[in-house]
Amino acid sequence: MHPPDSGGGVSEPAAGLSMTDVRSRLEFLSTVGHGLLESGLTNGQAERALTDCGRRLRMEDLSISAFGRMLILEASTGEGATVSSSGAARSLDAIDCTRSRELGRLARLTVQAEAAHRPGASGREHLAIARQVADRLRDTATPWWIVAAGMTMLAFFICMQVGVSWQAWVTAALVQAASSLLGLGTSRLLMPRLFAIALQSTGAGVVATLLVQGQFVGPVGAAAAIAVNWLLLLPLPQVIGAVTDAIDGDHLSAATRVASVAVAAFGIVIGGTLTFALGEALGMEHPRIEALPAMPWYLVLVFSALGAVANSFANGGRLDLVAPAAFLGIATGAVNQALLLWAGLPPVWAASLAAALLGLLSARIAARTGYPSQVLALMGVTGALLPGIPVFFGIVQQMGGAAGLPSFITAGAVSLGIGTGVALGGYLSRLWERTTVGASASAAVSS
Repeated sequence: MHPPDSGGGVSEPAAGLSMTDVRSRLEFLSTVGHGLLESGLTNGQAERALTDCGRRLRMEDLSISAFGRMLILEASTGEGATVSSSGAARSLDAIDCTRSRELGRLARLTVQAEAAHRPGASGREHLAIARQVADRLRDTATPWWIVAAGMTMLAFFICMQVGVSWQAWVTAALVQAASSLLGLGTSRLLMPRLFAIALQSTGAGVVATLLVQGQFVGPVGAAAAIAVNWLLLLPLPQVIGAVTDAIDGDHLSAATRVASVAVAAFGIVIGGTLTFALGEALGMEHPRIEALPAMPWYLVLVFSALGAVANSFANGGRLDLVAPAAFLGIATGAVNQALLLWAGLPPVWAASLAAALLGLLSARIAARTGYPSQVLALMGVTGALLPGIPVFFGIVQQMGGAAGLPSFITAGAVSLGIGTGVALGGYLSRLWERTTVGASASAAVSS
């Protein structure tokens, strides 16, 4: 629970506001908060945004509690009576950066409007209209074909970083396109997430196998394409969000996100098992490779930028997000490559430290662009830090009869390190901001 800072004194109830006035404010904030959670923000980020809005709406004693999908708001009237509002977000799995930015902009414009501060019918009417706009924003979504196109481009560019061959790159795009179409169908059928992920990963394996049988791509290239699809099916934003929630002390929300990741991982295991069984049934040759592929660092930076831009479209971004996404992809990739090639750090440490810088940069860019820092960080991660090569190597080893588990464990450790690094960077940004504001306030008092 995060009550607003009232300067160290005792919080005062909203003077001059009736119970109906307070309820209308809480309902507006609740609708915006649910929309922010449904658009990819963590519980802590949503709480901080709503706390600031509540303070501006003259609710100095507003308290907010977000855990899992639940959001509870409570405030007092001028007479001291307590009013509360509670509800649940529809989902925590989606990311839509344009929707989250528009919700944040709506909240800022609403609390800045003089009409919203008035007690009585006129203020309630203004807030009711703003709430209707927020409801409409919650119902908006990026067209599925834009998301599918962005994910297909992202799969193509990630597979480029793995190397192998151009046939593997095209196979990754085709596999991802098929997986996206299956995902669209499962969402319309309201299929449980476990079965949806299992179906998507199985479908990806079937398409890759058919392309091998048609002699378009070799088994190694097909393994690279499958690895990329599995990485994109894994909800990495939930890993980042879980670490962030845990740092904020919201362990219930962190556990909810971890459970979501575990369900997706189990679905991928089911799909992978069926894919391997299909290959065995068809008697496919499964060659092994003894060394991980490598690519020149400058090409890695190019593909990191392209991957980040593709991810910006996949997550509902617009043209004004292209430049920040490309910058984050290049900056993150450059730091990661420097730590790997010149500092000689292991992949887990290199990715974690690069992710910390990414979290710091994302928070600063978020303040300028209005896009959530969590979403910006995701673009740098998908563009430059996804552990595609360890997953690819593990799949090839497993297909060839060797032990692929160590590579999968490495990929899991890299993913956890990325989440921790991004969360650390975000925390350092907030700490720096508080220190700067505090120093400015002290200087103003001294003068």
